Amino acid sequence: MNEYRSLYEYLGHAAGADLGRAVAAAAGKQNIKITSHEVSNSKYTGTILKYPVSFLNEYFGKTTTSTMPNYNINYK
Repeated sequence: MNEYRSLYEYLGHAAGADLGRAVAAAAGKQNIKITSHEVSNSKYTGTILKYPVSFLNEYFGKTTTSTMPNYNINYK
């Protein structure tokens, strides 16, 4: 199963309308499945799009499957 993330979740910050349109256009050209969700918070209310992480990795040139920081924590 492919994991889906919004641009905000993937990048860690708001992507902006221009980048959002560019990513959506690229996904459309490649027939990538996009899911949509309604959100409402203090910064944004509306529809967000979510893309497969594998597509986002390819689009942004990342080779890792995770965008989360890799913390090396040693527990004692």
